[in-house]
Amino acid sequence: MMKIQSVVVIYNPNSTGNSRKNAEDFVDKLHDADIPARAVATKRRGHAKTLARQYAERPTPTMIISSSGDGSYNEVVNGILRSKNPRAVAGVLPSGNANDHWNFMHHGNTVRRIARSDIEQIDVLKISRGSWYRYAHSYIGLGMTPQIGEVLTANKLNPFKEAWLVLTSIFKVRPVKIEVDGDTKRYDHLVFSNIGRMSKFLKVADHGTIHDGKFEVIEVKSGTLTGLVRYLFRAASTGVQADTTTDCYTFTCLRPLKVQLDGEVVEFDKGDEVTITSEQRILSTIV
Repeated sequence: MMKIQSVVVIYNPNSTGNSRKNAEDFVDKLHDADIPARAVATKRRGHAKTLARQYAERPTPTMIISSSGDGSYNEVVNGILRSKNPRAVAGVLPSGNANDHWNFMHHGNTVRRIARSDIEQIDVLKISRGSWYRYAHSYIGLGMTPQIGEVLTANKLNPFKEAWLVLTSIFKVRPVKIEVDGDTKRYDHLVFSNIGRMSKFLKVADHGTIHDGKFEVIEVKSGTLTGLVRYLFRAASTGVQADTTTDCYTFTCLRPLKVQLDGEVVEFDKGDEVTITSEQRILSTIV
């Protein structure tokens, strides 16, 4: 069994949350357990990905932890997987707004699991366009998800303000227009889910596992505002049923398109052919 020999905790010193404090406190706990560890600060947007790749390329088994929300953890996961080093291990300390991946995946005492090298291999989503690609640890969202996500990211939030921004943003959702298997499709909300919750409060009722090489597809066709609000209430309470489960989904953008990968937003152009696949058990993690 591979034994973790050191831990690096990456944090954003300019975060409005507890990124730095959580990182430093966790490093202290690791030192108390005689586990070599250090906290490393990012210097700019995207730096977490660069740091994660550098530490992942070490020849000794290293765990790289992101003290962040889902967006910066997305950077760390991408840095680790770009290294193509199977001995690198990912982890996250919940220091953001939603913390979807941690809330869905966390079990047991993380320090003890690191000491035991209690590692599990999980699936991730891969989105590609030509030679460009990127990974998502939790979900890929089109339509409502990136549009509301950008509004929330641009504001300093409290629970009331967050709920208000979500509610008012629903009125401005622009449908996604894509081509799938030769047919034109319009969706207010289209999500490819690797875990059973998204954006903190949306749940997938029939979610499978994070090890089965498949992902759930949730489709909300373009329609009335009432229908979209009804979907949100159902997703926040009992959870929504996935429309299908697959390991590959390809579409062509019929107009410019924003796509949310966990907490990060990327853009595609009209005419881009985009493919989403499930990459089975390629990420080693302890959460």
